[in-house]
Amino acid sequence: MKLLRRDFLKGLATVPFLGYFAFGFKDNITKQIRKKSIDYNQRLKIDRLEAPYEKLVPPTGNQGNKLRIGLVGNGWRGEQLLQKFGYLHPDIIKQHTTNGEASKWLRDVMAQEDLNVEITGICDVFDVHTQRGVEISRHNVLGGNNQERKAAEIFQSYRDMVKSDNIDAIVIATADHSHAPIAIAAAKAGKHVYLEKPMTHSIEEAIELRDTIKQTGVVFQLGHQNRQQMSYKVGRELVQKGLLGEITQVETYTNRNTLFGAWIRDDAFDHKLGNESNINWEEFLCNAPWHEFDLKRFFSWQRYSDYGTSVTGNDFAHWYDCVNQVLDLGIPESVVALGGQYYYKTHGDMPDVLNVIFSYPEKGLSMTYDATLKNGNFRQSRILGSEASLDIDSAVRMSKDRNSEMFKDVKIDSEEPLYYYEPRMDIDAVSTATSRAYFKGGYGPTFIDGRIIDVTFLHVKEWIDAIRGHGKPSCDIDKGFEESVTFNLANLAYVHKKPVRWDSINEKAIIG
Repeated sequence: MKLLRRDFLKGLATVPFLGYFAFGFKDNITKQIRKKSIDYNQRLKIDRLEAPYEKLVPPTGNQGNKLRIGLVGNGWRGEQLLQKFGYLHPDIIKQHTTNGEASKWLRDVMAQEDLNVEITGICDVFDVHTQRGVEISRHNVLGGNNQERKAAEIFQSYRDMVKSDNIDAIVIATADHSHAPIAIAAAKAGKHVYLEKPMTHSIEEAIELRDTIKQTGVVFQLGHQNRQQMSYKVGRELVQKGLLGEITQVETYTNRNTLFGAWIRDDAFDHKLGNESNINWEEFLCNAPWHEFDLKRFFSWQRYSDYGTSVTGNDFAHWYDCVNQVLDLGIPESVVALGGQYYYKTHGDMPDVLNVIFSYPEKGLSMTYDATLKNGNFRQSRILGSEASLDIDSAVRMSKDRNSEMFKDVKIDSEEPLYYYEPRMDIDAVSTATSRAYFKGGYGPTFIDGRIIDVTFLHVKEWIDAIRGHGKPSCDIDKGFEESVTFNLANLAYVHKKPVRWDSINEKAIIG
């Protein structure tokens, strides 16, 4: 965990100079050098933390037959997932190529491990997305090659895709309300499932999907890629070693302050291309209540409770899964929630200010979730213990409690961390404010086994490896069930304006 002073100074070459002047250049350098050179293990009285020394799982792609993947939902997230298999749209390849030379980003994609998969099916309710998915399926760039592949088959419905003998596994990146129906149909057809979060639109769906996955035995991975983020593994080990003492409270947040961040997508490029002739409205509605064709509902579906899962399913689900992997929280006993749709009243019924309390009396703690879509101040999740507190996102900062008995002999000033971990990456290379928040939240790359590597790639690889019999998914159906029940309890508490209890014996929510 030590870093020599010369190594740190060398690393400053990548940091924007004015950024350091803004915070007091000399003082900042001194603090950073001290932070990097501290022997935290000695301070914590431990031999070492094992998590930072984790090794990458060796390639397994050539140890089995080529897996044939079908994608349902080729929006922005669907395209990102195809990229993890090495498939890119020709426009993206062109954008990242200058005078025949690939950009660093494109070279990194080309250098990804070959998971030995083929995209054999594309299904989307929007023809523009469907055609783009087919074009992507023809271009795999792994190994520096860009040879055209056979185009994926177009399926008009997921019901047709799951029946295909040319599909082994299905990736689902659709609107929330259709997650469970598609995943259940896929599992019953014997197709392995990678499902983007949140898992389901309701508690009843969560129960049905869980039971279906367990009955069929297909390999299921929920798309919480932060399961691969080193900082949460470090946080978990700190907790398991008892270094936080008795944990009494967990704080989670969502802060956003843009229309896009509020899931209002009227200005999106593809919004201008959509109309009744190229959007299969009935297929989009799936099992939702009937409503006349509406572009707002289609492109900003996250804001409508008929299709989305509110700010809790859209964002809190991420933070819950992060702290759940650190603390094994599980499902709360009771939940209360207050808030409202105070600002963005032209789209749907999702609250843009929300406060939720999740009670875990058997664990002696509560978890809070505070959300506002009218302030962009980033806040880390925080775990409060009797001996220390833990701020955690893509980095970990452990602070000594002023009344700590365990660390009473550790002499540090109030601003100095008791323990600090951050991946050795250049966040300043991330340009936009949105990208920076995404990065800091742990969604981008992580540092493992001496390499900077994308967490979504690791998460997809883990699923593919498990299908081939190597290891198990880290966000399996049981973890997904805990997440889905928890945020849906919050949604029920908000809608009914009453406390909601979880009956774990009968697996149902009790309102009031």
